[in-house]
Amino acid sequence: MHTAWSCALLFCAMLASSATGAEPRDQAAAKQQLEELRRAIRATRRTLQANQARYSKAVLALQTAEKKVGQSVRALRQLTEKLTQTETKIKTLENRQAELELKKKQQQSALAAQLRAAYAMGEQEYIKILLSLDDPHALTQSLTYFKYLTKARKQQIQALRDTLTELARIKQTIEQERNALRSLVEQKRREQARLVQHKLEQEKAVANWKANVERAETKLQRLLANEKELQALIEKLHQMIEVFMPGQSLVGLDRLRGKLRWPVQGRLAARFGQKRPFGALRWQGVLLDTKEGQAVHAISAGRVVFADWLRGYGLLIIIDHGKNDLSLYGHNQTILKQVGDWVEPGEVIALAGKTGGLSTPALYFEIRRNNTPVNPAIWCR
Repeated sequence: MHTAWSCALLFCAMLASSATGAEPRDQAAAKQQLEELRRAIRATRRTLQANQARYSKAVLALQTAEKKVGQSVRALRQLTEKLTQTETKIKTLENRQAELELKKKQQQSALAAQLRAAYAMGEQEYIKILLSLDDPHALTQSLTYFKYLTKARKQQIQALRDTLTELARIKQTIEQERNALRSLVEQKRREQARLVQHKLEQEKAVANWKANVERAETKLQRLLANEKELQALIEKLHQMIEVFMPGQSLVGLDRLRGKLRWPVQGRLAARFGQKRPFGALRWQGVLLDTKEGQAVHAISAGRVVFADWLRGYGLLIIIDHGKNDLSLYGHNQTILKQVGDWVEPGEVIALAGKTGGLSTPALYFEIRRNNTPVNPAIWCR
């Protein structure tokens, strides 16, 4: 995971630099900036390595299995989108092909009528017109008409050639798209088989995790450790935002109190502040029952600052909305955004799932203001 963090920090540093448009004024400034970035990366690595040291093999196996499921689901989603686009393209091409076939028939009929008329005149029709008329005025009219017919015939022949050329190109393109479609269908079939295998691995990992981790730690100890790790992560994110993403145009959530949409539709399985069954711990967010694969939406505009697996929360995505306001979405089946991505209100950022060891699909949702959890029910309607 520390590699993903390093990439995230580097990416955000580059974004901050490009956003302000300020290149380092001299080599000394550039060297200092680079050293500060390296120190931040080293500090983050030490923190994450310390956290990972307490992870048992069962937890790491769960993390690996759930990430594989997430990757397969994301790949299947992308393949499905490509299949839909390809099928739409083929349909458009087939409609155009039908139009061209009709046009070709009409052009062939018109040209055939002209050719029959020319045949009726016999050979050397131009000379026949000259010899058949004595009236100069009638002769002029006939010659003008003849030239018009000849020009029209040439245009019809060229138009037919153009139609036949486009028709041949369309047919070739349709064949290429059908081949691409067959390839995508096969890719999707293989990915579905991989997903089935990864889900079996996930189920085994969850069972192993429950058998080993829950035996080694009390549930209270585990929940405390999970909350502590999330708190450390968010503190680190705030530092990263202040250092590497300054001066953003994000305005926070203050004016949106009571106006935000819930990220998913579902029953509140756990409410903010509700006491947990172990010790004095209380829920710092809410747990929403949902269906596996249901779209998870961003509650407001912001930038993704975390998108990875975290113990106790599974595949977690965190969005910075500015003014020290963050929203968190946990237990996702797959994450559809990367660190640094901008998101709009209502944009799909993930698909709901049960990663992190849940037995049924649910979304953990939390809003933090100045690193303090607040009740999402006050902010969402």
